[in-house]
Amino acid sequence: MADWQYVVLKPALKYLERMQSDDQSRIIEALDTLLVEPSLLDIKPLKGRSELRLRVGKYQVLFVEDTAKQTYVVTMIGSRGDVYKS
Repeated sequence: MADWQYVVLKPALKYLERMQSDDQSRIIEALDTLLVEPSLLDIKPLKGRSELRLRVGKYQVLFVEDTAKQTYVVTMIGSRGDVYKS
């Protein structure tokens, strides 16, 4: 599973760059853990959407799992109430 990688799309990257550094590092650490041992994380599928949700404190990281390319595509990062509005 070490061959997996993650890609952060531009809207998620912009949100990540504006965050406080401690929250930013926690999210990056969670994404790194996703590559190595995803069972340690709070990941759930979203109802009515193709994305999965990774909870990191008060933030949600929405991503799509592409098993063919062994890639996690991070589509959105945000606070719990705001991330689902798109």
